[in-house]
Amino acid sequence: MQILRLNKPYISVENSFGGNQEWFEKTGRPWKGKAIKGYGCGLIGASDVILHILGNVPFEVFESDKQDRADEITTNLKKTDYIDFIRNMERKYFHIFPKLGLSGILLALGMNLYFLVHRKEIKNLTGRKFRARWAVWPSKILDRIREMLTADIPVIISIGPGFFRKDKVRLYVDTSAKTGKDKDIDKEKRFKAVTSTKDHYVTVTGILESKEDDITLLEISSWGKKYYIRYDEYMEFVKKCDNFYFSNILYIKAI
Repeated sequence: MQILRLNKPYISVENSFGGNQEWFEKTGRPWKGKAIKGYGCGLIGASDVILHILGNVPFEVFESDKQDRADEITTNLKKTDYIDFIRNMERKYFHIFPKLGLSGILLALGMNLYFLVHRKEIKNLTGRKFRARWAVWPSKILDRIREMLTADIPVIISIGPGFFRKDKVRLYVDTSAKTGKDKDIDKEKRFKAVTSTKDHYVTVTGILESKEDDITLLEISSWGKKYYIRYDEYMEFVKKCDNFYFSNILYIKAI
């Protein structure tokens, strides 16, 4: 089994695995909190990617005179700090309205706006500049995911709405994580389907591949938890129920 993951640990908010849009239901204005809870998966994904790229240093650190605060920020953030950060990101870059989430194009526009506004700080902190665009050719999706993970950039992937279809993509958990025993990927009992979803952004943090068994799993963050998606099931869903405009990735390249 071959495993490719991000170079740095993915962000944790009080021991979560990434952010969770459900934390925002009772924050700020009631209609805004409910909008983020229901339609904020793109906002959470984009903000988490930015946090990872910046080493979990929110942009407010750059805008203050307290640069030493950066040393206090670790991969395990306080929920109150995280919520404040997300609300700022929503106001300035990724606006969420009731019954409207973020399209892939708006996701890329918001990301590029952030990269532009903070280009000097990002360059000083990471030594790189970044540019985002929505969607790649279907045959290139997996290659681009590998490319981004190798560059330590998490990958936002969309599971499209699948209009007028009830089909969803199954999400799995790794049962070996509870026992601490590493099992071969071809053992069916290792990965167990626990839920399913569609019309949702998730963030890819790793790839597990078994060439022997022709199995590829995407390790993802969703709702603050770690899940896995079978890549063949994802592709089957898109071909059968959706299309590669709604179901694709946010491709971020370091330049």
